[in-house]
Amino acid sequence: MTRLEEESGRSFDPKVVAVLEKRYLDLERLVEKRSGQVAWSKLPTEVKVERGKAPAAGFEKTGAKESHEANFLLSIAAARQEAQTLFELSQDLGASLSLGETLSVFSVKLKRLVPYDAIAIYVRRGDELLPEHVSGDNFRLFASLRIPLGQGLSGWVAQNKKPIINGNPSVEPGYLNDPTKFSTLRSALAVPLEGLDGVVGVLTLYHAERDAFTSDHLRILLAVSSKMALSVENALKYQQAESSATTDYLTDLPNARSLFLQLDRELARCKRDKTSLTLMVCDMDGFKQINDRFGHLEGNRVLRLFSHALKETCREYDYVARMGGDEFVVIAPGLTPDAAPKKTEHLRELARQAGKDVCNEDILSLSIGRCVYPEDGLDAEELLAEADRRMYIEKQGQPNRKNRRLYPRLKGRLTIEFKPENSEGPVLGNLTNISLGGCYVETSILLPADTKVKLLFSIDDNKLQAEGMVVRNDPGSGVAIKFKEGNREERAHLQSILEYVDRTSKAFDNYYLSKIQMR
Repeated sequence: MTRLEEESGRSFDPKVVAVLEKRYLDLERLVEKRSGQVAWSKLPTEVKVERGKAPAAGFEKTGAKESHEANFLLSIAAARQEAQTLFELSQDLGASLSLGETLSVFSVKLKRLVPYDAIAIYVRRGDELLPEHVSGDNFRLFASLRIPLGQGLSGWVAQNKKPIINGNPSVEPGYLNDPTKFSTLRSALAVPLEGLDGVVGVLTLYHAERDAFTSDHLRILLAVSSKMALSVENALKYQQAESSATTDYLTDLPNARSLFLQLDRELARCKRDKTSLTLMVCDMDGFKQINDRFGHLEGNRVLRLFSHALKETCREYDYVARMGGDEFVVIAPGLTPDAAPKKTEHLRELARQAGKDVCNEDILSLSIGRCVYPEDGLDAEELLAEADRRMYIEKQGQPNRKNRRLYPRLKGRLTIEFKPENSEGPVLGNLTNISLGGCYVETSILLPADTKVKLLFSIDDNKLQAEGMVVRNDPGSGVAIKFKEGNREERAHLQSILEYVDRTSKAFDNYYLSKIQMR
């Protein structure tokens, strides 16, 4: 009874235990009384047991019933396991924004429900399906496929938004590349992955046996396809957002943010290895004339053409980035003093050729400012400022400056507030350069062209304000703002803003250098 009382409420019903506490003595006496009336005897040994004619003898009447009950219990267990695995799959699909990680975990757990010999998850890229995750038999062949929409088994599924069960894997474009070859895979099950924006891909399973997939397998894939499609769609959008934060949308080159990060890494390596680094800041001469005469679309063609040529001709360990507008930066580790002049002349020729190819005129040239670590600076800010200064000296010294700026530009690094029209409140941005004509502000906010903005340059002094309009938007990088044209008094006010930016930036640089020296 002590054991029963300890387990009361956990292993036994408390009410039953309470009854036993009152009656267990009476029950023991009753057992003792009746046990004396039982006649005990030894087990007889004269009984012989003969083996039946068959192992199943004696079970003919009860076998059907027990078999039915066993199958019923097995079906319940299988349904429970299927529901549990589907639940785990749904949780895994929403647990990560990494597309490769999500698909890898999904393919492993899916095999418990739908056996397969190979799996290929294709993602739609334009008018083609590209394999994003492949495993199993012939995975190298599947990983190299590029399936046009409407062609082959997976292409048909993507175009028609309908599944295929027990299809022929050999019809996938490029799978065998030779109709006389024999394929070890005989059947395929493919379902479309439909997201909010349409079909984002196709999930295809392959098996070595003919007609290996059943309607239950199709039902399971259809049950998870919608959740999987949303996960793939979210992962692709995350990849795009992550890429746009570090890549220039027009030229596919790294943007200013990536440039500063890479330059800091290269300088740290140079300090550790005690090696040199050459930094070149390039600005196009004549680009404004191309935009004015031929239009901004042709100007964009020039930028893309020059960017592609610049990236193709630089060394594989050089770093090419677009600072914004028509300004580019090249980081060239270990470039020797003898090779640097040849490099700059080659870059000028690339720009000249890009202008000829688009405008059919010798209209474009390139001003280049070059500096070397550690002779010309010890950190990224110093090197960029020195290279930019030398570039403008070269630009001013040209006899025919085709792209002369109306106002001198002042480099700076200042956090400001700006408020777009029809917005709820001001937002913060980093001012990187400013002139009497306008400024450039680094921000992640997307503002369309012609959006009016109000800028506040000092929180302490509300008078240091200016109004302008967005003239260019670089997604993931920032916006170029043109100041509102005004009278002499307003121009004097802008000049006071430039002086304030200059003083604040120099004070910040001095403070930053003092911190470095203290280390």
